[in-house]
Amino acid sequence: MYVPLILFYPHVNNGVEEVEKKTQLLKKTLSETLTLFYPLAGRIKTHDCIFCNDEGVKFFKAQANFSLSKILEKPNTYFLRKFLAAEPESIQARTGALLLVKVTFFQCGGMAIGISSSHKIVDASTLSAFLKSWTSMAVFGSEHALVPEFNAAELLPPSDDFQPLEKIPGKCRTSRFVFYPKKLASLKYNSSSEAVKNPSKIEAVSLIIWKSVARASRSNKGFMKTSVFGQIFNIRARTSPPLSDNVAGNFIGIIPEKLDENENGDDLKVLVAKLRKGIEEVKEFYGKRGLDVEGVQAMLKCGEMIRNEEMQDNYYCSSWFGFPFYEVDFGWGKPIWVSMCGMTFKNVIFLLPTRDGNGIEAWLSLTDEDMDLVETDQELLDFACLEPSVA
Repeated sequence: MYVPLILFYPHVNNGVEEVEKKTQLLKKTLSETLTLFYPLAGRIKTHDCIFCNDEGVKFFKAQANFSLSKILEKPNTYFLRKFLAAEPESIQARTGALLLVKVTFFQCGGMAIGISSSHKIVDASTLSAFLKSWTSMAVFGSEHALVPEFNAAELLPPSDDFQPLEKIPGKCRTSRFVFYPKKLASLKYNSSSEAVKNPSKIEAVSLIIWKSVARASRSNKGFMKTSVFGQIFNIRARTSPPLSDNVAGNFIGIIPEKLDENENGDDLKVLVAKLRKGIEEVKEFYGKRGLDVEGVQAMLKCGEMIRNEEMQDNYYCSSWFGFPFYEVDFGWGKPIWVSMCGMTFKNVIFLLPTRDGNGIEAWLSLTDEDMDLVETDQELLDFACLEPSVA
């Protein structure tokens, strides 16, 4: 897939000359940044190899005949795809350009920068490092740009354990649920127990979503299937000692937690205890042995539980907390909104921070029939707002 990221900036342009000036700055510094992140300018040769032929990335400029306020007042997850140069599901993610950029200028002087990066080589941490380098190149020059490290394959050889996400065009849709601070505090309180006295806001949101989607699946199927909730995490931060954030590539793992047919999936306290147990086991694993190829590969075998689609419901949840996408400043200020877009992948969840960092935007991609029930799940809606305007 192409990982979609859209950065919206308010009132940064004053006329045709300013638009052209900013466009040329972005193109020039993007080219300079690619001299550091040179694999992104190449093409995938085989499933585990990139041919660094300097073929380049794709850059597009567009003009919107409306104001940015139209987007912020009533965001439409699928309309947001228009601000990207490639659809997230495009097969080009493994056969074409590894990075595409689309810059859109609004009538009001606002701007959107849409970035599509191939997940074959880029995870959220790599994308964050790339943007840090690009913005430093634009504001301060090449001497301040972040320099990536491309030794990931020596530490973690390419793995075949991860299965491709299932996409069902026309039968899946994406909805955005926003959890604001007061409701988050209430949700955390309701999720606490003797086993987990102070659940994190990520844990609390993850479990209420897991509960809702599992309940929707059960209602539509007429019976309870085994439900697996896979938390995607950044391996860099879990090693001992931690790896540099500059290590580029797909350095991710999956913590799968299973809810069997006979377990009580309606109890938030049971679910949060399961999530916490998986996280603690990963921390203990790395704390004892640090990072080596055999150790990481053994941990990745846990991901094999995310298989057998007919036997169980598999959900993948990725949190983008800790990645400073709201700090991406090319010299005209920080973005007013950081978003994804609508996708046709099945059972995928992305958790993004709100602009102030205190709330959570949950982007859920589910089958239409499951989403119909999740969007009307009163317990979920007691804590989250469905498709609100951007504050």
